[in-house]
Amino acid sequence: MSLNETQKAKKRLRQTKAWKQLRHDKNVEQRGIDPITLGKITRTANCHHLDLNDEHYTQIQDHSKFVLLNKMTHDMVHWLYRYYEKDKTIIDRLTNILDRMIELNK
Repeated sequence: MSLNETQKAKKRLRQTKAWKQLRHDKNVEQRGIDPITLGKITRTANCHHLDLNDEHYTQIQDHSKFVLLNKMTHDMVHWLYRYYEKDKTIIDRLTNILDRMIELNK
């Protein structure tokens, strides 16, 4: 399947009743809260696939493979994952910088 066909298939899936039900179910399960920021889920939130294999994209029956994230959180998770999968200590380095920022901004 070409990239364009894959994108069209994903778009079609996201328009289905089953996908909308999944989003609703995750929102209820998470009590309307983004699990990373603990902020309120917005209408632009993404139902994030934890399984990134394209061939599994349409397998939405197992709701445990999804998490509802606000758009910015979702983008950050995808960005950070590219580095994290290669080097988990990125979290330690990030924490050190954030801790330093807190200290300097007291």
